[in-house]
Amino acid sequence: MRSANIRACAAIMKYFAFLEEKLKEKDHGINEYNGARKVEEYRAEGKLFLGPSFDSISSIGANGAVIHYKPDEETALPLNNDEIYLLDSGGQYMDGTTDITRTAHFGGKCPTAFQKEAYTRVLMGTLDVATAVWPSDSDYAGKDFDFLARRHLYEGGLDFKHGTGHGVGSTLCVHEGPIGIARSYNTKFEEGMCVSDEPGYYEDGQFGIRIENVIMV
Repeated sequence: MRSANIRACAAIMKYFAFLEEKLKEKDHGINEYNGARKVEEYRAEGKLFLGPSFDSISSIGANGAVIHYKPDEETALPLNNDEIYLLDSGGQYMDGTTDITRTAHFGGKCPTAFQKEAYTRVLMGTLDVATAVWPSDSDYAGKDFDFLARRHLYEGGLDFKHGTGHGVGSTLCVHEGPIGIARSYNTKFEEGMCVSDEPGYYEDGQFGIRIENVIMV
């Protein structure tokens, strides 16, 4: 699982490096839909790749605030370096399943102070969940960690309307029960379980922010 997620992250970074240069061109031709196809090309270059683990969420500007947005070939918006871009994508590999979200801005018009604050609060929540430590003989479950992802957002009067994480299989379902991180999950976390860690913030009609990694107990 670790190796699969490293290769998947490398593919996303190759794609973002491509975008950073491509979006400087006036007629670059990259939109939400073919951008999602491009990241799959990079992912397919990696070892043991089988295919996508779900349909990529590739969203620019206001579309990023639509949590389960799926770009359509006919209506996809062109990417640009003035708005926030959110990419949620994953792959199936012979050695694992991935689900990774990155939120980026490519250096045109600067993000606003509020956008920077929201991103920072989301990132702090992602890190708090990922670095949590607890006694192995306890019965801690997903419900016990949800607050960690939200507390910095709460301090700024912000929140997000989805669970913090879902179980992830290994060359299985990208949404694999019975574990997850939300107030409704009561299944005890055991060593070796994998779960997503994905707090976010969404400003309707403006932008969306989400940072997601698969983490292991």
